[in-house]
Amino acid sequence: MKKRTWIFAGFLAGLIFFIASWIGGTNFLMGGTIHSGDLINQYISFFASYQHTILHDLSSISFSFSNGLGGNTAGNWGYYLLSPFNFIALLFPTKFLPQALYLIILLKVMVASASFCWMTKKLHHLADPWAISLAIAYSLSSYVITYIGNLMWLDAIAFLPLLIVFVVQLSKGRFSFPYIWLLAITIVANYYTAYMVCLFLVAFFVYQAYLNTSTLKELIKNSSLFILTSLTAGAISAVSIVPTAFNLLENKLNYSLPNPNINFFHIWQELPASVLFSTRSLQLPLRLQLPLCFVGTITFFLAICFFFNGRIALKTRLASLFLCIFTASGLLSEKLYLLWHGGQPPVAFAYRFSFLITFIIAFFASYQLANNISRNNLKISISIFAIFLVIYYFRSSKLLLLNSTDCILVLVFAIISGLLIFIYYQNRISAWIPAIFLIFEIFSSATIFWNNVKQPSAKITDYITQTQSFINQLPKSAKTDRLAKSFLLNDNCGESYIFNYRGAEVFSSNNDPKISEFYALLGLPGDGYFYFYFSSTQLTDALFDIKTFITTNRLTGYTEGFKNYGLRNDLANNKIWLKNKQNVAYKCNTFPIAFAGYKANNLQLTANHPLENQTKVLNSLTKSKQTYFSQPISAQVTSDNLITKISKDQLNYQVKKSTPSSVTFTYTAKPNSVGYIVLDNNQLYNYSKNFQITLNNQLLNIKSVTYQPLGISVPKNGKVTLKFQMGESNEKGNLFIPQLYLLNKQALNKTISYAQNNRLKLSKWTNNQIEGTVNIKHGQSLITTIPYTSGWKAFSDEKPVKIVKALDRFIALDLPKGKHKVTLKHTMPGLKLGITISILGLISVVTEYLVLKKYREK
Repeated sequence: MKKRTWIFAGFLAGLIFFIASWIGGTNFLMGGTIHSGDLINQYISFFASYQHTILHDLSSISFSFSNGLGGNTAGNWGYYLLSPFNFIALLFPTKFLPQALYLIILLKVMVASASFCWMTKKLHHLADPWAISLAIAYSLSSYVITYIGNLMWLDAIAFLPLLIVFVVQLSKGRFSFPYIWLLAITIVANYYTAYMVCLFLVAFFVYQAYLNTSTLKELIKNSSLFILTSLTAGAISAVSIVPTAFNLLENKLNYSLPNPNINFFHIWQELPASVLFSTRSLQLPLRLQLPLCFVGTITFFLAICFFFNGRIALKTRLASLFLCIFTASGLLSEKLYLLWHGGQPPVAFAYRFSFLITFIIAFFASYQLANNISRNNLKISISIFAIFLVIYYFRSSKLLLLNSTDCILVLVFAIISGLLIFIYYQNRISAWIPAIFLIFEIFSSATIFWNNVKQPSAKITDYITQTQSFINQLPKSAKTDRLAKSFLLNDNCGESYIFNYRGAEVFSSNNDPKISEFYALLGLPGDGYFYFYFSSTQLTDALFDIKTFITTNRLTGYTEGFKNYGLRNDLANNKIWLKNKQNVAYKCNTFPIAFAGYKANNLQLTANHPLENQTKVLNSLTKSKQTYFSQPISAQVTSDNLITKISKDQLNYQVKKSTPSSVTFTYTAKPNSVGYIVLDNNQLYNYSKNFQITLNNQLLNIKSVTYQPLGISVPKNGKVTLKFQMGESNEKGNLFIPQLYLLNKQALNKTISYAQNNRLKLSKWTNNQIEGTVNIKHGQSLITTIPYTSGWKAFSDEKPVKIVKALDRFIALDLPKGKHKVTLKHTMPGLKLGITISILGLISVVTEYLVLKKYREK
């Protein structure tokens, strides 16, 4: 085993991961579902686009109309999709992507274990038991098992031990070509964790240079090598980094997130709970989450021994202490926390840099095992370890409200770990005994954690198969424009990627927040980096060119994670493209994707008035004066088990008895008409916590984000009932009394006809190119609902035209009166510059190789 210990460590980690995830319900190959990260509600969609782009349609490599209403994809590529492991996904059909992603994660865990084992052998010459057990502890740390769904972060964990070996070589004056290539791959795989790794590597080089250099000349030489190789690696990766940077500057870096509400003083009091055996879940507010630093109790104990081992030079231990302080500095203050996260506070998953802390603990545990320790120093280490246990039991566990079972389990593992190390250093037992116990603890930690987390739907493959089959059966003309639907699985609003249609919703940290803001003003659920299209109306369908809208009769909860929002009863009288036992695809009358109209910039839209805003937008773009909605129809209010009082548009209520109660709003309207009832976001928030809402006895599932219109179809009896059913705990409160607005379909059709008569007559529409002819009248511009983003170039009659904005958010062109042939082309911003820099980086590598070869031949 000696020569191939690292191979054995990799396969053993893979086997343990497979079994633990099987038992814990997160093994896709055995019918489970990975719970953590955004794997099932985001990344599966991105990998579907990855498959489609590489295998079928390279036009979407820079811009995709499956990315919400359309968006630059550079940020998605740079953050999610460029790992070398991702090629595995190309071997699987889309419906089996969950299994493909599981194999990618499994392989990354195996590589992390193998690379850490190789590092310990190379740097510390550890015996096999310790090399293998520490490698498994590192590859299955609490960070990995908790954030396992964020598979794009795992490349940094897998490659870091190898990079460390190469940095040690550089600190000793040895040029390292593997370092250049591996660092470049790490940066390309995920710029975010690569940034953290690069920050750490600089500190680690300083640490090693301090220990390994004795003269100023040697320090300058070795530092020059490190800087040269690091910059070369950065240059090679520019083909990914530069376009990503352009995308981030346009979107994410212009979006201000609230600073983290973290009590760093409390973090240090709670820290023992994150470095000891723990089964805590992350289903907690961000401010209550802990840095994930558990890498095995024995590993942590050995790291303590390192710092109190008198047989290791004091200079080395002090330098190591400073390296540890630097690595954990993000736990000291908000500014340092933000520094480690690239200046942007995480929206979720706090302390994302803490994989470096797990590495440093495991690294110094390995360093300790390469040296013996005196009995007195061991006793001191045991005392420090005992203090950690006392702090954990009497302080950390109390602050975190941990139950006694968890605490006892932690203490049992800690006491056994301490005894085994003490006996091991007395030379009374083989290294295999504590090493196997460490592996068992890591296995137990993963299994218990995964078992304690509620799993989402495991029927992803079935859902994809059924939904894709229905969409495939739609006539071709139903899929030429945008498509939306009222249902999804696991909150995945990027299903347009999976099913490859031009969509209207998405969730990505690379989105333009201006679009989600606009959605919210129109009554669509939009906030920050995500926007949905559930609470849409026939006006928003028209505006955004939603030619097809699919509804379903499958109820929310028919399978775990499935949600049917069912808010589009206003489409009941529309023509039908396709219908089966479960789904109905309605045909919508819409604006074209581009038409001759008016830019309507600086349009004043008012929050919480979605129908008024929709009217303003459509009329402003077409210079119409249509009235699309009737005067509000007030409701007759009845209640059960409530004392009610109406004050203006508010209903104040108080429960009579501690039994279920309800309030019902009944509207009388024209039979067979369609319309909308607007609910405010406070109602929707309360609904999600305490209420059930039914519309004509149909149970509604609603995103409580903004004021939203409920699409209704008035039955033959002319009665519409909206009922709020409250639980026993709702003693008193107030409700905004919703009103019903009927749709003037004739007025809407007139405005749509105007836009269609002035449409851009398309001859080509791909993800990166649109061509057509349009007739522009005096004062008009070419208006689109393509989000304004860099990378687009416009040509009118083969001459360049400046791109301007419509509605302050979408692409528009100011064209002179007359008929024009228009072309819009998109190329990834920064790609040419990135390629140029990468070529220069490759030239640098060749030059460095030739210079080094010539130097060695002398």
